[in-house]
Amino acid sequence: MKKFFSEKIIALILVFVAFIAAYYFYQKGEIAVLPRKEKGKIEETFTVQLPISEREFRLSYKDKLDSTFDIANFEEGENWYGEGEFDYATFYEGESSLFVTSLDGKKVTVSLRKNFDIEEVLNFKFLVHLATDPTNLEGFNLIFVGKDSQYKFPIREINQGWNFLILPKEKFSREGREGKEGEEIQEVVVELVSRPKTRSTVNLDSLWAEKEDEYQKDWNTDGDKLLSLKKKDNLAGLLVISMGGSRATLKKGSAKDYSFQTKLIPLKSGEFGLFLRGDYKSGYGYYLMMGGVETNTWRIYKYGPFEEKVQSLELAKGNISNFKMEQDKTYWLKAKMIGSRIEFYFSADGREFIQLGEVNDGSFASGGVGLTVSGGNMVLVDEIQFLKN
Repeated sequence: MKKFFSEKIIALILVFVAFIAAYYFYQKGEIAVLPRKEKGKIEETFTVQLPISEREFRLSYKDKLDSTFDIANFEEGENWYGEGEFDYATFYEGESSLFVTSLDGKKVTVSLRKNFDIEEVLNFKFLVHLATDPTNLEGFNLIFVGKDSQYKFPIREINQGWNFLILPKEKFSREGREGKEGEEIQEVVVELVSRPKTRSTVNLDSLWAEKEDEYQKDWNTDGDKLLSLKKKDNLAGLLVISMGGSRATLKKGSAKDYSFQTKLIPLKSGEFGLFLRGDYKSGYGYYLMMGGVETNTWRIYKYGPFEEKVQSLELAKGNISNFKMEQDKTYWLKAKMIGSRIEFYFSADGREFIQLGEVNDGSFASGGVGLTVSGGNMVLVDEIQFLKN
């Protein structure tokens, strides 16, 4: 009996020793009885650019005044006719939009008498809000009517919520007289038709035309709708709208030590600022941001793979005590990048700059130079300046 228990104890001891040995070699990675649990890995993908060759350069959009024109802003001063009403609660820019609704298959039409020429137009751009289910739509058409001709674009690709539509002129169907006279427009018409036993509701906000897209060749963007040409009063500028992306960098290349300055106009609430030493695809880089219209705040943060995860880390923040940013007013932002030092400046007149913040961080040694917007914001950029240190 004693011999039996002795052999049993010895067997248990041997099993225990074998388990300890197996666990030891498993932790060393020399055996793989069980799947090994590895620490999470971050896949880092960066878009590499050659350095900017010029010591300094400047981009201005003042000469683009004839390359774009507004067709309709859907504000109260415009004489729209038909079954539409101005809406002062749902709009993207300005102070109102035009509310149009169709019930149970009824065709609803709104129109504006306006003369303009579309001979040289490349694209039309249209801001539209769809309040109802897209499947309720039977038809949604934009029509330009001339004396003896008309152009029609059936809008089919539209989502619930805000949409930034790019409508190429070549995609419009055309009826009537050919030649230049047929491209002299006298009236803008929007048609809306819902499916039977449903309702479709849209808000029309802004419609304009572009005659060229050469400006796109200067920029890399994370969305093909981020940049446009747009007029504001007697000024033409580069419209940066966060509905179509959030960041753009100059195609000229990357940079390390430099000064970068931009002149811009905020058109809507939301953050905007400079995107520096950045990768436009991943979004990794430094963000020097203003809080936007009706705020006085600023901040500097970085975004990238830190502490084994991709995240944003705030580096500095603050406010301007005797200031509040206004919509449709011109401001200047400037940054100085010197080694690991980042300096952020602001001006309300383009002459006197105040330093907002300064940080030291070596996470990104070099990268793209550009602009960023967020929170549904849009800004109109007048010019940018770059100078190597």
